[in-house]
Amino acid sequence: MALRPSRLVWRSIVSDAKPTTPDKSSPEAIAAPGVRTRIANQLNWSGGSRLRKIILGSLTAIGLAGLFAFWSYLGHVTVVDVPVVTLDVAWQALDQRKFEEARNVISEIQRNPSGLTDFGSYLYILGAVKSYQADKEWSDDRKRATHLIAARYLQKARELGVPEQREGELIYLLGQSLVYGNQPQEGIAILQESLQTLSDPPVQLRRLLTEAYLNLPNPKLAKALEQNRYLVSDESLSDSERDDALLTHSQILLQLGKLEEATTFINSLDNNKVYQAAKDTLLGRLALAQARTAKPNSAERTALVDSALKDFREALRQDTLHGRVRRQAMVFIGECYELKNDYPAAIAEYDNIGNSFGDTSESIVATLSKARLLQQTGRPDKALVAYRSVLESVGEPVTYVNPLLPFAQLRKMLLQAHSRFVEDRNFEQAMALVEHFASLFDPTTVTELRGITHVAWGEANLEEASKAQRRHSTESLQTEGRYHFRSAGRAFQTLAEMRFATVQFTDDLWAAAENYYRGHSYTQTALVLDEYLHHEARTRRALALLRYGQSQLAVGKMKEAVAALEECIEMHPRDASVYAARVACAQAFLALDQPEKAEALLVSNITGDTLRPESPEWRESLFLLGTHLHESGEYAESIKVLEEAVARYPTAPQALLARYTIARSFHSAAEQPAKKARLAKTENERQKNRKIRDHNLESALENYQDVQRRITLGGHADESLMTKALLRNCYMMQGSVLFQLRRYEDARKAYANISTLYQHEPFVLESFVHIANCWHRLNQPLNARQTIAQAKLVLERLPGTVNFKESTNFSRQQWELLLDEMAQW
Repeated sequence: MALRPSRLVWRSIVSDAKPTTPDKSSPEAIAAPGVRTRIANQLNWSGGSRLRKIILGSLTAIGLAGLFAFWSYLGHVTVVDVPVVTLDVAWQALDQRKFEEARNVISEIQRNPSGLTDFGSYLYILGAVKSYQADKEWSDDRKRATHLIAARYLQKARELGVPEQREGELIYLLGQSLVYGNQPQEGIAILQESLQTLSDPPVQLRRLLTEAYLNLPNPKLAKALEQNRYLVSDESLSDSERDDALLTHSQILLQLGKLEEATTFINSLDNNKVYQAAKDTLLGRLALAQARTAKPNSAERTALVDSALKDFREALRQDTLHGRVRRQAMVFIGECYELKNDYPAAIAEYDNIGNSFGDTSESIVATLSKARLLQQTGRPDKALVAYRSVLESVGEPVTYVNPLLPFAQLRKMLLQAHSRFVEDRNFEQAMALVEHFASLFDPTTVTELRGITHVAWGEANLEEASKAQRRHSTESLQTEGRYHFRSAGRAFQTLAEMRFATVQFTDDLWAAAENYYRGHSYTQTALVLDEYLHHEARTRRALALLRYGQSQLAVGKMKEAVAALEECIEMHPRDASVYAARVACAQAFLALDQPEKAEALLVSNITGDTLRPESPEWRESLFLLGTHLHESGEYAESIKVLEEAVARYPTAPQALLARYTIARSFHSAAEQPAKKARLAKTENERQKNRKIRDHNLESALENYQDVQRRITLGGHADESLMTKALLRNCYMMQGSVLFQLRRYEDARKAYANISTLYQHEPFVLESFVHIANCWHRLNQPLNARQTIAQAKLVLERLPGTVNFKESTNFSRQQWELLLDEMAQW
């Protein structure tokens, strides 16, 4: 049996639970003994057996469950009794301008997707709320962004449809959001539609259209004036609204250059203190516009500029709010200083505006003007910094709105700045400016400007190279110039890829090929021209085939060159490119060891009726034909052709080498009569051939000396590797000719010049050998041995890294053996 507590124990527990000092007069104190007694009795009863405990626990659980069910029922009844939100409630809130309540109602409706039916109305309400909220934003950027969000809602609402009585308001709000979201072109289209549907358009619609036309990238001033004219003539406007319209009208007339009409409207403004600063600014702008039309440096211009300055300074005094009117007046003060040619004062004024007013519209205009003046006054680095500041302040085009500087005008001024940098040959600044254009210009424009800059840079380098006095400077400038042409080629090739589907595609390919060719990147030239010829069937085809053939010729692909050049010659016989194609094709045939075909092409150029001697192709054909005849062993013909060439073109780049070739032809022509003289069986025959030999040798000597004098007296001895080689060879060949003429002392002196001038080059060893031979012929063996000893000393001093076979026929070891053997003679 279960134990249960005695009554004494329960009494003790109950008594311990009682308050120590009860207030017997209170209701709780009176009722407490009964409740406690009942609880005690229940507990005492349930403790009597296990069954009783189960019964009491079950009754308690049932009671709690009932209580929970009761409260759930009450909660359900309460929820059901809440008024149901509907679209009408949202419309009512919107009409009462309770925008937050309207948005909350739509949000509540959206929680029950099954009940959504009129999607257009929901989106319209959300768009309208956003449009109204945009006006409360604290910054212009946030206002534009919010208006764009509203425009998206409203556009979708229009597509889905709204109640007919709401359509007019929808169109107006959509147009307003697009205009204030910096999409004026789209906004104008919507507002014009609204204008056509309304018989009596509201004032707000006219004002909004005026603002939209003024905010276009290329403002439509005439249309803005037309819309604003309705506002000016509307008698229902308040005084402040009318003054606003008159101010706008005057500004538009000033921009249109209608100064007399602008004067009339400015004078019609009331002397209202609120608008006095704006009126003074307009009067200053009027005087400034008149000053621009006056004669430079005239008394009239000076007076007008002073009048404008006075008005702008008065505007500064009147504008106690230090707002937009003040900023604009400061910008125009800077322009006044420009007209007075006081550029330092103008720059200082513009700099003050930029430092004081952050990224405002007026600050952008002032910084851009400062950059322009810095560029004009020869400070390109500072100008570039200012231009960069402008570009950073402008940011994205979609957010740009500036009544003083429309977007199209901004782009135009930046392009003019780039052109000015290029014209002044400030190519580094021009290229740096182009690299910052990406935010305002499309990629094709940026790439094209990059290519144009590289082309101008390369041409400037080549022009400087042609005027340079030192060979190192010339070669360095030429190398840099070719680099820029190759960079231009890459830019135009990229541009062609961007404009593949446009009519400019083949023009871009051609520009890329031409610049690759000028940059001596012949492989790339051929690749681009191959694509050009694939896409272009008519324009520049002959010239493209010529360039393709010349490029293949430059990289040693003679057969491909011949194929392209022959196509040019055969398929375009009347094109001017055919003459240069003949020259290039002749060079390819010579490389392929087909001299007859080469000679035929060159003769065609020289003897044809269409090409004149003044043309570069005729000149190149003549020089190339003379060189070919020399290499073919036809020395007499070579001399005849080359003498005509140097007589016609004494200053041509090929003339110096042609004169040397003439000397070599005379020198080589002496070999045959010398051989005949040795083999002659009669004295008459021997003397005859010796006379011919000596005549040729004397002519050769004369021409060698002529080339030497032209190089040394002309100051070109260190110009190029070819010139240096020609001078060295002239000294050597003079010694050789004199030796053959048996003028050994003169020959020794000629060789001695080489040993003196070229002591640190391997070929000087040959001059020592020839000098030793001259001493032997003069029967002075001691001097010959001393010369060989001197040659051995020179050989020892030459660095071990020198490659002897580049300029001589022997290696270092072979020279050592030869000199050792000659020392024993």
